[in-house]
Amino acid sequence: MKSKQHARQSGSALIMIIGIVAALAIMATTLVAVVINTQANTADSRIRNKAQGVAEAAMDAQMYALAKDWPETATPSPTPTMDAGVVRSQFAVGEFPNGPGGKFASAIYYDNSDTNGDGKVTSLDAAWDANDDRIMVVEAQANVGDRASRVTGMVERTFVSTIFPRGVVVYDGGNMTSNGSGNQIRVYNPGDPPQAVTAQVGGTLQSGSVFGSGISVTTTSTGVVTPWDQIVPTTTVQQVVAMAKGIGRFYDLTAGDSVPTDMSGVCVIKANPGDEIDLPQNAGINMGAGTGDVPLATDEPGILFIYTGAPSSAPVKVMAQGHTNYYGIFYTDGQLGSESGQSYSGTPTFYGQVICKTFMDVRGTCNILYDDSAIMKLRDKYTLTVVLVSNSWREIRPQ
Repeated sequence: MKSKQHARQSGSALIMIIGIVAALAIMATTLVAVVINTQANTADSRIRNKAQGVAEAAMDAQMYALAKDWPETATPSPTPTMDAGVVRSQFAVGEFPNGPGGKFASAIYYDNSDTNGDGKVTSLDAAWDANDDRIMVVEAQANVGDRASRVTGMVERTFVSTIFPRGVVVYDGGNMTSNGSGNQIRVYNPGDPPQAVTAQVGGTLQSGSVFGSGISVTTTSTGVVTPWDQIVPTTTVQQVVAMAKGIGRFYDLTAGDSVPTDMSGVCVIKANPGDEIDLPQNAGINMGAGTGDVPLATDEPGILFIYTGAPSSAPVKVMAQGHTNYYGIFYTDGQLGSESGQSYSGTPTFYGQVICKTFMDVRGTCNILYDDSAIMKLRDKYTLTVVLVSNSWREIRPQ
């Protein structure tokens, strides 16, 4: 009896063991499947995240292109096209392979208004700021391996602060040499409405007859001269310098750059103390070059900064060796002419505004004519950057 009972117990135990082994096998199989599935999902998630990262980089690249060349007309020149090669170079090919057909990163931009009248805003609308509200839509797509990601957002144009003191024809923080041979500093275009045109001289004014009629002149003996760092705020100077660097128009002579032959548009030159910088000879900068030429309505004023960036006992000297016409804002923390007695051998004529920190030479050959249009045209002209409009970014279906 005992042996039969023992046999039955042994059989039951064997069945239990087999059941446990089977359950463990099922659990192990399930665990392997879960691990494999998790690994697959993790790999897929990694690729998807990589695609999204590349798409965001493409959007940043397109925003940079728009900041350089905001499309204000239907045929902008140059066209603000994203540099796909730069985006591709930022990601290792082994980790971020191209998608089907070699596609990797692309972007488009269009206005945020319904320009084609189909009742919706899409990429079929104008590829420029048609409604002039400084906002456009950007779509960027990335293809990484077999995954794609597409993002969109509205971007807004912000401007460099180019608000220069309206109504100021000349600011000279130091002495002004003038022989009284004529009215070299005059009002050419007082603006609309007409501005009360002023001039300031922070040092000795040799002869007040250098100023034409209608200009109110302040010197240290007749009133309070505005401090140098307030006539053009430091923030404005910094933004103009940053803009020049961003568009490739910053020339650092202290780092080995050469003086540019083209000083039109935005041009910033950082000089060594004591350097002598000659204006282009017999040239028209932002306007015609003839001795009788004046700025045309179609001419665009520029910003010419020549500075050392720090107080120095040897300021930079800006000279003219021939006839030069300049239309725009001229700014230097050095000298216009030479305080050592060397005079111009040329006859520069400035239309707009001249701001000088240490000395000005206007002994009969330098003409400065206030032109209000130079100041007004520069307002909201140059893009500082393009920023994403808050709460406009989202993912959309890839194409």
